[in-house]
Amino acid sequence: TMFSLKPRIFLIFFVQIFFVLSTTGSYGQSGRDFTIKVNSNGRSYVGKRLIFDGSDMALMRRDGRISIIPVKSAKDIKTVSRSFKPFEDEEIRRKLQKEFGGKYQVSKTRNFVVVHPPGDFQHWAMPFEILYQRFRNYFSSRGFTVDEPEFPLVAVVLRKRSEFDKFLKSYHSPSANTLGYYSQKSNRIITYDPSGGRSDRRDWMFEDTLIHEAVHQTAYNTGIHRRFGATPSWIVEGLAMMFEAKGVHNSMYNSHEKDRINKDRLANLQHYYRKKKAQRKMRKFITGDQYFDADPIFAYAYSWGLTYFLAEKYPKKYLKFLQSDGAREEFRGYSSSERLKAFTDVFGGNFLDLESRMESFITKLKI
Repeated sequence: TMFSLKPRIFLIFFVQIFFVLSTTGSYGQSGRDFTIKVNSNGRSYVGKRLIFDGSDMALMRRDGRISIIPVKSAKDIKTVSRSFKPFEDEEIRRKLQKEFGGKYQVSKTRNFVVVHPPGDFQHWAMPFEILYQRFRNYFSSRGFTVDEPEFPLVAVVLRKRSEFDKFLKSYHSPSANTLGYYSQKSNRIITYDPSGGRSDRRDWMFEDTLIHEAVHQTAYNTGIHRRFGATPSWIVEGLAMMFEAKGVHNSMYNSHEKDRINKDRLANLQHYYRKKKAQRKMRKFITGDQYFDADPIFAYAYSWGLTYFLAEKYPKKYLKFLQSDGAREEFRGYSSSERLKAFTDVFGGNFLDLESRMESFITKLKI
């Protein structure tokens, strides 16, 4: 499994700009579900207002994308409708076909609209749908109800790496290790065909990275995470890495405990435990994201380990914790003390005991 910093794209741009807007912005419920037209710099944008600080507006488009638009005057904003209705699948399909042109085919599944190279939609589009359904089944089988997506989910499979790199530059620095990414701004998964058109490469979608990004997209569109909230990185990344294991994303055919283990993350975390570098980190890890900058390999490994430990040993509490986190108000910051309270309200505040249990659990796991 490769290592990449790609899942934190949304923290770099998206959350930061909403924190700035929400500091002074207008984010009350009044008018939030109206459809408006905003004229800016000779262009018109249609959607619903998410947040507005008097000079910049975050606008939700009818296809689920977000545009940050400079607004010079209230005269540039016009109410089109007192309700907001996303585009239907077919309308999004037509727009995507126009955007990507005749070199691509656009296919629909029950929940996805997928741009892909010409060919069998069962190969290109259905893997996204399969992963989505498995994600929902994981939670529904545990009594956890997830929301229906407000928008059709969009995935783009580009023909070759060079096209993918051009898209990647729009969001963060390109990395040869990145197979795909989910953008909260566009609400799309972007990936490419790594086989170079080889028809014998039929397992491309089930690479760990694509599963990881598909989980991000699904979680942010079904209420597990708040798309416009400051969800702690360990929650977001831990859940996605847990699903990389075939015993989680495909448990019907992989039912042994070893199948639920993310082997690479386990190896990393056990290394940190042996070196005495993972002990007494839980409280600081829960209350901030600093480890993702200071030591990202540790941060990702610990995120997986903490998530897997809680999901395996305290499954009901873990789901309660996820549900509580997903219910937080959007466009608000999330202080260290608030993060600590949210965790201790569910799991208690005896970190020495909890860390001891986690270390014992993780170090005894075998690949």
